[in-house]
Amino acid sequence: MKENMRKIFIILICLLIANPAFAASLKSPLDKLLKYFKNGEMIKIQSYTAKNFIEIKDGTYKKSPIEIDAFISYPKKGDGPFPVLVFVHSSGGPMLFTDEWFKFNRLVAKSLQKKGVAVMFLDNFVPRGTYTTYANQQKVTHWSTYIDAFKALEYLSKQPKVNIKKIGITGWSRGGMISTMVAEKRLRDILVSKDLYFAAAQPRSPDCWSIGMFRNPQPVKETKTWMVLGGKDDYTLAKHCVTQGEKIKANGGDIEITVKKGWRHGFLGNWEASYQEEPQNFYNCPPYYTEDDGSWNKEQMDLMIKHGEVKSEEEFHKLFKEDKRLFLVKNWDAYYAEKCIGTGAYEGGNKWGSFKKGYFKFWKENLL
Repeated sequence: MKENMRKIFIILICLLIANPAFAASLKSPLDKLLKYFKNGEMIKIQSYTAKNFIEIKDGTYKKSPIEIDAFISYPKKGDGPFPVLVFVHSSGGPMLFTDEWFKFNRLVAKSLQKKGVAVMFLDNFVPRGTYTTYANQQKVTHWSTYIDAFKALEYLSKQPKVNIKKIGITGWSRGGMISTMVAEKRLRDILVSKDLYFAAAQPRSPDCWSIGMFRNPQPVKETKTWMVLGGKDDYTLAKHCVTQGEKIKANGGDIEITVKKGWRHGFLGNWEASYQEEPQNFYNCPPYYTEDDGSWNKEQMDLMIKHGEVKSEEEFHKLFKEDKRLFLVKNWDAYYAEKCIGTGAYEGGNKWGSFKKGYFKFWKENLL
């Protein structure tokens, strides 16, 4: 089983890195949003792909350019400049923006648009050859999606109809991770002009344990973040994000953290919480953080040494530097040897009725 999973993982990595033709054969589902936003349009945004922060830090990411798809719709009345709310999707992919079980995205967007806010939806996945990642989070790296968000901000900065000082971003799960990481100064300062920032971010149920967030965050102080977590979330545990949020606040970040007692993962999905078999969870594995110098944390190194994937600290750092693809394979093998990867979680909850008042209040205060 381990060897079969290893082969599957290698194939997926190769598809991700070396087969742009495969990605080109897929079509973004964002054009279906025209049904709900008649004046909207599909656009392309220049972005890049990166496997980790080191590739962003040393500029290697620029060797992997990619155009991502986005959909933008401006208010019908007025010429602007308008504030903009950017919607980023979860590992369920961009299809969730038009899914009948996730109506809140469209309800929020249409309501805010009537109040004078433009809306943008990003597709991080289809240009990289997949529609979803919930059964294998390695298909699209988180670092690539962070680049996408900042490049969307840069795109908006060049649009005369946009008030660039009033840009918000929101999403849950993977989208919540993006919405958290847009307030990281190290990413912003490398990827876009230092005078650009998101005015507000509203992440829900991100994973703050196993995706390589900075152990020592350096927040963009202009970004107001309201992180909302499900107290009964068994997919991305709230306690890890409470800890991460407290570190962000201690380092000068403007962040508020709310834990909703009894709420599950994806609590805004319009169905009662139910068990899903496919999601991968990693909260029983050692934590994965990015250190200040961009390296992987010692807990991950110790895991790979423990299971013989590398023999020493020197080999760990050498392999990471010289063969990142093989490094990822060996790291994945160590996870399987540790037997710490779980599957299955409860998702949903139909909590929009209880949540919408605070949600709209947040955007009114920070965008309008």
